Amino acid sequence: MSGRRWGLVACLVPVLLFVTAPQASAHPTLLSTTPAAGYSVASRPSAITMVFDEPVSVAPHGVRVEDSSGHAVDTSEVAIEQGGRRVAVNTLEAMPAGRYVVHWEVTAQDGDVVTADFDFAVAAAAVELSGAESGSSTGFPVIALLRWLFFLGLVGLLGGAVGERIVRSAVPAATRPRSLVRPSAAVGSLATASQLLYVVIATAGFGRAGFLLAVGAAGLALLAALAHRMRWWMVATTAVVVISVEALRNHLGSQRGVSGAMVIAVHLVALCVWLGALFHLLRVARANRGRVPIRRAFAVYSRLAVVLFLLVAVSGGIGALMLVPSPGVISGTAYGRTLLAKVVLVAVVAVLAWVARRRLLSATGSSFTRPVRAEAVVLLVVLATSAVLVSLPSPAPATADLGYPTPAVGPVIRLGGLAGQIAVGVAASENQLEVRLHRPDGDTATNDTSPPAFDLTAKLIGRDETVVLRPCGRGCFVGPVAWTAGLEHIELRVGATGWHGGMVSFPIRWAPHISRDALPRVRTAMLAQHDFRVVESITSDTTAPTPAAQSVIIDGPEFIDSDPYAGPPDPDVVVEPRPGGHRLLTFGLPAEGIHVELEVDASYRIVHETLVDPNHLVSRVVD
Repeated sequence: MSGRRWGLVACLVPVLLFVTAPQASAHPTLLSTTPAAGYSVASRPSAITMVFDEPVSVAPHGVRVEDSSGHAVDTSEVAIEQGGRRVAVNTLEAMPAGRYVVHWEVTAQDGDVVTADFDFAVAAAAVELSGAESGSSTGFPVIALLRWLFFLGLVGLLGGAVGERIVRSAVPAATRPRSLVRPSAAVGSLATASQLLYVVIATAGFGRAGFLLAVGAAGLALLAALAHRMRWWMVATTAVVVISVEALRNHLGSQRGVSGAMVIAVHLVALCVWLGALFHLLRVARANRGRVPIRRAFAVYSRLAVVLFLLVAVSGGIGALMLVPSPGVISGTAYGRTLLAKVVLVAVVAVLAWVARRRLLSATGSSFTRPVRAEAVVLLVVLATSAVLVSLPSPAPATADLGYPTPAVGPVIRLGGLAGQIAVGVAASENQLEVRLHRPDGDTATNDTSPPAFDLTAKLIGRDETVVLRPCGRGCFVGPVAWTAGLEHIELRVGATGWHGGMVSFPIRWAPHISRDALPRVRTAMLAQHDFRVVESITSDTTAPTPAAQSVIIDGPEFIDSDPYAGPPDPDVVVEPRPGGHRLLTFGLPAEGIHVELEVDASYRIVHETLVDPNHLVSRVVD
């Protein structure tokens, strides 16, 4: 096959891949919505929220709400919460009964613009609601093509620099064709700048992806302008920096941080040098045909190619293991099928390289260049497959973290305790258990995007049944429980790296009796009290010996003023009867991580108080 023909094939195959590849689903996975997608709510929701598995960027009007007639519902600008994972808009007008559709457009961490919608109903049956639709990457063929051009720029830049070095040292007398380093850098810079423009227009801002694209475009533009004044190692170093920035934007960099970025950076460097150096040697062979033999340069390259092949194979394998959750997704997702195609193509390249090396060692003339040319063509297709692959969604969410728990339905029992040094708060509601954990260092902000740094197991003691809990934010876990009428106990075993954990048990009596006037009655009774004795013990670690109790004389106003329920607004309080006319009052202040248990007498005077906050367990006996 002539040079023109195999060059034409190399260009057409990637184009066919881009055109025929399936439409890409969303990179960010929409984990939950409020109102719930496909369900009906009784009245107009004051806000509409979406929680994704990874941070996203959104334009101020990137979320639109329409009624069944297609008329827009007036909403606020988009608010970004929880480190970019939670997107919310407030509804600003009445919403009559009927179906509503929420259209959203977000930008993933790798810069792809993703659009989709979901529907819900207000005061209407939900049987005709479709729920949430799978998101699709806007302009997928264009983005994939731009990424391929970017990769080609890196091939000519990085591989060209290495190829020039090989020829200069192995065959110094060879005629050297015009360097492609500068035009390759220009092509890569233009492709990266085009992606940046796309992101800026779509999101009305830069965001993480925009910043990384801007750095990459600037680095490549610098090389396009100054490469002729740089030494080869300076060009290669700058190219590696650009690849590292791109790696941070890739699936692995977005989902796995620095470790994932390092894997994909090694993969891209090896692949670009492999193809770029080979392509440069073929150009040198063509320029020196019949004049200067360049077999020695190919011999040097073949030794380097063995190392590059191993790096491509090993880094690609590690990257696949980090992104593909199970073998079953290989055939069931576009990402898996494309990955399988790439593996097959790399295997074909390995065979062609082996054939070329055998001919190089045993033949003369140009017989060894034919499999080399075929190797270059297949490598170009591998590069195109890589561009499609990084534009497709990875087959698993970045995290299973819900971002926020499903709202509690009906009455809620809120109880708290201390397991070692870990503060534990539970909220038992209809068919659900929510657990909130707090470390003493206070590192439990709800907008922290790091995975929960806790170990937690929950078991219903009477049934000997384990409760399956799912992360719902840092220190937050939620799971389904079908509570039975009467009293049962939930046992939690808690651990956290660097802190003492332990076990704590809570009694759950379903269904609870809720009182909204209990705390006002407690305050009234206690404010009327004159001097009385309080015996108080405080601990911050239930695995350590309990500190000696302290006794103090105090009056009612001082006692109430020292407590978090000193004034309204008052939370709902669960009331349970106790012998002797006493009552047990339990309630929580979730925003503060505080849970309170009060035993009061018939007049609502406090007899015993237990208070748990993120740092202490306080027990008070009132004489």
